Amino acid sequence: MQLAFFPHNTKVEFDPAAAALIVLACSGKKAAVRSPALHLYQGVMYQTYRAHTPCGTAAPAMVILSAKHGFVAPDDTLDPYDLQMTTARADEILKRLNQSVMQVAWPFRASRVLLAGGQTYRRVMRAAIRLVGAGRLPIEEVSGGIGNQRSQLARFLAGMAPQFVEQIGSHPNGNPVFRRYGPFEVGAEVELQYRVIPGSTTTPAHVLALFPGPIGPTAEVEIACDVKGRMRGSTRWVSVTDLGLTS
Repeated sequence: MQLAFFPHNTKVEFDPAAAALIVLACSGKKAAVRSPALHLYQGVMYQTYRAHTPCGTAAPAMVILSAKHGFVAPDDTLDPYDLQMTTARADEILKRLNQSVMQVAWPFRASRVLLAGGQTYRRVMRAAIRLVGAGRLPIEEVSGGIGNQRSQLARFLAGMAPQFVEQIGSHPNGNPVFRRYGPFEVGAEVELQYRVIPGSTTTPAHVLALFPGPIGPTAEVEIACDVKGRMRGSTRWVSVTDLGLTS
């Protein structure tokens, strides 16, 4: 494996409309020949991944943590190897974490992240996400034995796309209004920043409603506005892509 000649993206911003990101540990079971990483690894977690992302369906973004190579892309071509992720090996990767993170292209945006692997792998993954994440990414981790981890990966893949949940009313035209969409919920305090306006400021906002709008998932929010020297609440419809979770 060779490092890229040009720098990769290493900043992942939170976007509720973006695909999910899975950071997946390599596996002991491997193909016998040089292969793209996603096909080289043949362990049960990869079997679960392939079973739940058949050809023709939307797949999440993925970065793989290799015990030998550090972070790699699914299409990076690797030779078979035999190296375990021991505590000492994890320490070695953490010492050169910047280099390991920069050798792979991370997605520009993600709606949520799953760290999938054993405890030692997840220790390295957490450090990497702190390095590349925007601080507002919803992070999940697998836990327990391999059977539990497989089930957790399957559930994550099944619920990968954000969904509207729990209808609470309708607009006059019959368009349904929901309590939740992805990580957002009616009543939540969020941050509003218009992505199409470069350098726009972030404004605290309060979610009043969530619904499918003409340009995609939409939120009705209330923000505080200065009206002739007095702060008053002002409501508006905004794309959920312009909302962020509060720290």
